Amino acid sequence: MTRPALAAYCLGWLCLTGAGACHAAPAGSLPTPAASAAAPAVAAVAAAAGAALPLPQHGPLPTLPRPALLGALLAHAPTLAEARALQHAAGAQGDALRAGSQEFSAQAQLQQRRVDEPPDNGRYAEWQILLSRPLRLPSQARADARLAGALQDSAQSAAAAARRNLLEQLLQAWFDAQLAQAETGLAAAQAGALDAQTLGVRKRLARGDASQLELDQMLAEQARLAAALLLARGRLDSLRAALQARWPMLAADARLRGDPASAALLTPPALDDAQLRQRLLRHSAGLALARRALAQAQARADQASAQRTPQPTVGAYVGSDRGGRERIVGLQFQMPFGGPARAAHQRAALAELDAAQWRLQAARAQVLEQGERLRLQAQAQAQAARALEAAAAAQRQAAARTLRAWQLGETGVSQWLLARRTALDVERQALQARFEAARSAALLRLRAGLLYADTASPAQAAR
Repeated sequence: MTRPALAAYCLGWLCLTGAGACHAAPAGSLPTPAASAAAPAVAAVAAAAGAALPLPQHGPLPTLPRPALLGALLAHAPTLAEARALQHAAGAQGDALRAGSQEFSAQAQLQQRRVDEPPDNGRYAEWQILLSRPLRLPSQARADARLAGALQDSAQSAAAAARRNLLEQLLQAWFDAQLAQAETGLAAAQAGALDAQTLGVRKRLARGDASQLELDQMLAEQARLAAALLLARGRLDSLRAALQARWPMLAADARLRGDPASAALLTPPALDDAQLRQRLLRHSAGLALARRALAQAQARADQASAQRTPQPTVGAYVGSDRGGRERIVGLQFQMPFGGPARAAHQRAALAELDAAQWRLQAARAQVLEQGERLRLQAQAQAQAARALEAAAAAQRQAAARTLRAWQLGETGVSQWLLARRTALDVERQALQARFEAARSAALLRLRAGLLYADTASPAQAAR
């Protein structure tokens, strides 16, 4: 141990064991030594120690995007505009099915007759006009109407599912960007604090109170933190660029602060398991889409069954023979015979109906599985965040004690740097767990219909 370090150690020991104010210093603070020959060195260290480990007890809190920005974004989202266009297309298809494809058809026939035998020998101009139309049976009309309604309902459910998927993707990107911003702020604070501490070591080295080895270790840690800060800023810039490219209105919140009043919604809903399962099944966009697909398959099966009976065609015609000396008026009736193709179409429709029923069961199981996983994940992440925050507080205190021991010469700078690095890692883990828990809770609330329930103007649903 060098003489200046030994002097600082002795002075610190006197302060710690004496009856002065140094002995009453709170945990994590530095003892204030009395005036002596070594006081300038210890005072320089104490001045930099206040910024040595600026790890707050409560870091940045996650928030939800502001409803006004979210509403404007949903109004101009291309995927939702596409879903609305498909709804219009389904409405037009439904109108076509209700009207039916049975249309009038006209047929004209011109001919010239030549008779060589008297007394009617000669050439005669003849013509005939036919007007006909297929008839749609009542059972077929009802089946077409059911299919029209099923198509429109499916398009509406597809639009709701597109909105739900967009909101989930948006929340994923939003929390990623918020977490990257919080991690960048933490890295910047750590880098700045270590810069101040390194400057203090340089001054001590100039006075002969520190060794070159200590400065080298501080410089290495400084470079490591600078690299970590660059990586954090790069990730934040990339996530901001992604927000700007896909959701420019959301990126208008430059600081990604979101809605401060939304923090209460970033906890799992206060529902028991049965209530949560019921809400998940009732508000699941994917399950609603599967139900509509089943109804559509049922309507197509009914339509195929109704089309097993062929549609007759009736018509009327008028004609002129022998140059107008004969007038013809008649009726026409045409009835096709149903073949094996109609039965095959019906079997195919029934098989698709069976497949839709199985898909509905699979979708229901998937909704329950994803909801249960999100619920348990949100609870575990929230508990982990609280445990990590407690661990971070303990590690901060341990780092502060190690810093004091280094300043008094009881340990080396490497032990303090290791304790400081461990505290920073735990703080970063607590920050990540906090945001991951908020993300899972937000997604769970969204799928349970407790978040942004109104399509036209997203508003936070009541708990």
